[in-house]
Order: sequence, then structure tokens, then C-alpha cells
Amino acid sequence: MAPDLRARPIPEAAGHPHRGAATTRMLRSARPHWPWVLLAVVTAALALTPLIPLQWQAWGDGADGVRRLGGMSGLREIAVDTLALGVGAMAVGMVLGTALALASYSMRPRLRRKLEFLPVLPMLVPGVAHVVGFVFLFSPENGYANTLLRATPFFDGGSGPINVYTFEWIIVYTGTHLAAFVYLFVYTGLRNLGSDYALAARVNGAGPLRTLFTITLPLLRPTLVYSSVVVFLLSLGQFTGPLLLGRREGLEVVTTKMYTLSAEYPVDYALASALGTPLLLLAVLLVIFQTRALGNQNRFVGQGNSSLDNRQLTRAGSAVSACLVLTYTTIAAFLPLLAIAFVGLSPYWSGKLSFGDMTLQHFSAVLNDQQILLAVTTTLTVSLIGVVIVIPLGMLISLAVYNRDRMWRPVPAVLDLMANLPLTVPAALLGIGFLFAFSQPGIGLYGSKASLIIAYVTIMLPYSVRYQLATLMSLGRTTLEASQVSGAHPLRTFFQVLLPLARTGIASSAAIIFVLLIHEFGVSLLLRGATTKVLSVVLFDEYAGGTYSQVAVIALLMTAVTAVGVVLAMLFGGRRALERL
Repeated sequence: MAPDLRARPIPEAAGHPHRGAATTRMLRSARPHWPWVLLAVVTAALALTPLIPLQWQAWGDGADGVRRLGGMSGLREIAVDTLALGVGAMAVGMVLGTALALASYSMRPRLRRKLEFLPVLPMLVPGVAHVVGFVFLFSPENGYANTLLRATPFFDGGSGPINVYTFEWIIVYTGTHLAAFVYLFVYTGLRNLGSDYALAARVNGAGPLRTLFTITLPLLRPTLVYSSVVVFLLSLGQFTGPLLLGRREGLEVVTTKMYTLSAEYPVDYALASALGTPLLLLAVLLVIFQTRALGNQNRFVGQGNSSLDNRQLTRAGSAVSACLVLTYTTIAAFLPLLAIAFVGLSPYWSGKLSFGDMTLQHFSAVLNDQQILLAVTTTLTVSLIGVVIVIPLGMLISLAVYNRDRMWRPVPAVLDLMANLPLTVPAALLGIGFLFAFSQPGIGLYGSKASLIIAYVTIMLPYSVRYQLATLMSLGRTTLEASQVSGAHPLRTFFQVLLPLARTGIASSAAIIFVLLIHEFGVSLLLRGATTKVLSVVLFDEYAGGTYSQVAVIALLMTAVTAVGVVLAMLFGGRRALERL
């Protein structure tokens, strides 16, 4: 006899009536928010597209890649060099960046207004061009700085004294470059902190050093912890510097070894993916450590910056501080650009400072090279399309996160997590993940402009969200709530109130993201195709081929495009726009 299904109670309703009611309420509450749920799905798809294939290759087939990783030759040296680069560059960057921030903060107001943006300039030079500039300066045989040093009584010989290709100098270069990031974090923290507590300590008899170590630095703890974690992650994920500088001495870190494995045929996808897994785990652990180390941040809130310029700043101290800032900017930004320009104007790179043979033939050759012109077009096309996509997407995510109290609870949490996930993963690892994802049978995106655009949108999403969320927070809720109270539809409020008020911040964010995309190298190198190359990849190919004069011209071309984006950012957002880099 067939069972009477009507007589059987529904398990949830009978055994767990409250659970069934809670599930029903949750589903009903989600219905009005289905567009935001769809946005969360799209954001998660973008963030996980490179990461899932990466881990699938590493742990698939019985964790074959992870098992073979332990027996890989040279693994210990690669791991030690990666950690040494991370720790060493973080130490150099933190000390130098903090010193630069304190120096700018210690200058008199008029001098500070003129010089405070200078330590940011190394960030405005494209990464590949910046490394090449240091090669032209500090190559042991032909570096211009080494040539000048050997002309002094203190050094002699046919090479050196500085060899930029050694591991120690790679650490120094990386830390010097990352000091600009630390400077932004610490200087912004100092300006927001104000000087009231420091003034109180000085009035009560504390000297400058005691005030620094007992008042200023403890109050800056959140900034220092945050910047140290960010710089350590950036150091561990360094790709451009180790790739261009470490190849001559045979030095490899995790990112460059992954690139080598992906460039060899047949590609060992499983081993390359497994090699990047420890970096992903370490990134997660560092983010957790960062959260726990900060604890209650209200303990570190200062009194504001109303009395910033009322401190007793001496003329001598201000002059010394200005000299420190100018020295760093000269070494980290001006000299590399001058070296690049000199090589571009010379018949060939010889290391000799001769002004009699300067020529424009290399500029003419580059501007008439169809492959390079195609790379310029590709760079501008994919970068602009990426900006056009990522800015509206970031605005929608920012709105959801900003109004999290009015949203279905899981949506803003998922959006916040997924939108910031690419920021914790080194660009080279993301590039390997995109390579795996786009080269799968049936997808066919590898080597196309579409693959670059999708990758660019993914890696720029955290920046778009962060910048535009800051814009929303600066606007506040008063005007928007007044519009809604007056009966305006949310869409009308968005288009007629929010966008006009936020247009300056949006335009500034778009210009800065355009600059960052022009700089992008790691992902672009791994996704390049025969006819799809951006300027940074063409520069790398020319550098590998030894055509240094053309390398210099391409580097200047990239810097000029970057300068246009920076000018636009400053026109829309003012000088403070550089802080968003």
C-alpha cells in the first residue's frame, strides 16, 4: 500500500518551527535586494576567477602539485630569498618612509606646502621604467652613478662600487621604492593626528626625541601596523624588480619562479600553482594579524590638526628636513628619469657622460615602429575601457557598503570581502591564475584584449571601491536623506544629487586608476598575446633584447602618458589626489 504523504508533517515545521520561520523571513528579506545580490555574485566571480583555478591546479589530482613542491630543486633558497626580500625591503621602506614623513611634518608651513608632494614622485614613474632607470644608474660596468663614483679618489677599478644586480641591492632598491607608500600612510596619519599632545609633552619638559618615542609614534601605531603589513605584502609579491635585476645573478623569488614555470613548455601548471599557495596563506594570516594588532583604535585618536602649524619649528630643523626630502626625491625619482633621458638621446648606452653625440634617432625609430604604436593603442584602449567599467562597478559596491545598515546583511559583507580580496594577492599570482582560467578549452580569452580588460577590472576593483567610498563618506548622508524625504526616487537622488556632488572625486579616482593601469606589468606580461601587448611588456621585451636606447625612449613615453593622468587627477582632485596612490 502506498504511503499517505499527506499525513506526514514537514520536518522543519514539525521539529524546528522557529528555524523554518527564520529561513522564510530571511528569503523574504532578500527579495527586495536581488539587484545587490546579483552585484555580489558578479564581484565574487571577478575576485575568484584567478584564485579558484590557481588552487584547483595546486590541489587537484590528489594534490599532485603540492606533493611535488616539497621535492622541487632550489625550493629552500627561493623561500629564503622571498622572505629576506620581504623583511629587508619592509625594514628599509618603513624606516625611510617614516623618516620622510617626520621630515615633511617638521618643515615650516610655507616650505612644507612646496615640498610635501615630492616623496610621492617615485610612485608616479612606471615600475618597469623605474627599474630600468636604476639599471642605467647603478649597473656595475656602465652605470652613470658608478662612473661618477669611480672618478672620485675613494673608488677605482673597472666596475662598481655598486652592483644593482646583487640581492642586497635589490632589497635596497625595493625598500627605497616602497618608502613612498609608507610616506603617504605615515604623513597622512601625522597630519590627522595634530600636534596638541606633542605640544603638551614639550611644555611639560619632554625633549624632541622623548616626545617622538613616547607620544607621536605610539599614537601612530595603527598607521605603522597597517603600512608595515601592506609593505610586507608588496615586498613578498615583488615581481618587476627581481625579474629585471635578479636574472643576471640567477636570483629567484616565488613570483619570478612561477613566471619561469609558466613560460617553459610544457607548462607545469600544478607546480606553479602550488608554489604560490604559501603566499596566499601568508597574506590571509597577515591580514588577521593586522586586525588583532590594532585592537581598539579609539585609543590612538589624536586631537585633530587645528594646531598643526602652531608648533615651534626652527629654521635649522626645517632646512635639514627639506634636505632629506630633496635627497630622497633626487635619488629615487629625478636621477632615474635623467638617466633614462640621457640613454634615449645617446647613440648607445656606454656609461660615459658625453653630450656631444646626442641624437633623436631613437625617438624617431620608436615613433615609426608599428609594433610599438600598436602597443600604445592597446595600452590606452584596455586601460580606458577598464576605467569605464571599474568606476561604475566600484561606485555601486561603495554604495552597498556605505549603506550596509539598510541592506540585507550578507550582501555588504560579501561585497566588502570580495572587492578587497585582489588587493591581498600579488599581481604575479593573479596573472598566473588568469592565465590558467583564460587558457582553458572552450574559453579562448588568453592573449586577447578582453582578457586584459577583465584582469584590469579585477585588480583595480579594490582601489575603485576604496577611493569612492572615501568620497561618499566625505559627502555625508544629510543631502541624500533630504532628497529622499522630499519624495525623490532613489534613482533620481543618485543621478541628480549624488553624482553631481561626487563628480570631482569620481573623476580624480578615474584618473588615478588610469595611471595605475598604465604602470601594470605582472598581469599584462602573463596575459600577452602575439598582437596584444601593452607598453610595459614591449619595454620588457626590448630590455631582454638589449636595445637599451629604445628601452629608454619607451620608458619616457610611458612616463609622459602617466604624467597626463596625474595632471588630470590633480586638476579634478587637487594636490590631495596624489594621496590616493
